[in-house]
Amino acid sequence: MKKHDESYRLLFSIPRMIVELLRGFFGQAWVDRMDFETLERVNSSYVSSKLRRRETDIVWRARLKNGRPVYVYLLLELQSSVQKYMAVRLMVYVGLLYQDLIKRGELSPDGKLPLVIPIVLYNGEERWWAPLQLADLIEEVDPEADLFRPSFACKLIDAGCYALDDLAARENLVAALFWLEKTPEPEGLQQGIDRLARDLDQPEDGELRSAFASWLLLVRFADEDELPDTLGLEDFRTMLAKRAEEWNEKLLERGRQEGRQEGWQEGRREGEAGLVLRLLEQKFGPLDARSRKRVTSAGKDQLDAWTDRILVAEKISDVLGKS
Repeated sequence: MKKHDESYRLLFSIPRMIVELLRGFFGQAWVDRMDFETLERVNSSYVSSKLRRRETDIVWRARLKNGRPVYVYLLLELQSSVQKYMAVRLMVYVGLLYQDLIKRGELSPDGKLPLVIPIVLYNGEERWWAPLQLADLIEEVDPEADLFRPSFACKLIDAGCYALDDLAARENLVAALFWLEKTPEPEGLQQGIDRLARDLDQPEDGELRSAFASWLLLVRFADEDELPDTLGLEDFRTMLAKRAEEWNEKLLERGRQEGRQEGWQEGRREGEAGLVLRLLEQKFGPLDARSRKRVTSAGKDQLDAWTDRILVAEKISDVLGKS
């Protein structure tokens, strides 16, 4: 899972992925008012009073289009498991970031702090259930005391809650990432690879092609191949085509193995059912059609139990019970 998280972090360390995340998964007017030409990654190595360092966050900032010297900070926290007190954790991180901004004097002309939008990007299998409002984690004492319950919220983007059809319809690289992670069919993976090759076909997309290739190798292909920092379009297409072919062959072989295992288990069950039928007929004579059907359709545990009863049974109902 560590490698998975690292590959996600690599993807969202590239400006275009942040822009696509905001435009594709926020749906709020303030996103349209941002000047993404000013988007830049900022130092996220801020230190608390106890010298605990946070270096794993992804923090970006951008100006608004109106030219005001106001920054919007995006603190992106990647999660693959649900954390009940995530809102508390993010409040601490935002507080550390604000302390660092105050120390460096990065304030508005009237001395106010910039807006920080904490984002939890979650890609775990379980659906997210933890509160996203800090107040929901704090005990209510009295209506008059509610003034002191801190107001703090974080934005959750739960990759698993989007349907495959919804993700496929979005012209968005983050949606393509979520779709590739969820799609189970070999042909679905191939469609996703074709989509990446189409959307990342410009010379300036080399870094993002390499990041997606690394993610695919680590997450979908479980490979350890080394990749260059930037990957040419044809090399990217060739690599993805090769890996998709290998992945499809692995799925096909796994299907063959599972089929052989299921066939072997079914053959064994049928053999045990035949044995029970022979023992019953030897002891009690020919069976009626209903009893034969019960035996031939029974599971292995039931057949084992009936076999144990045959030796001491005096009549067939002592074995099969009343039908």
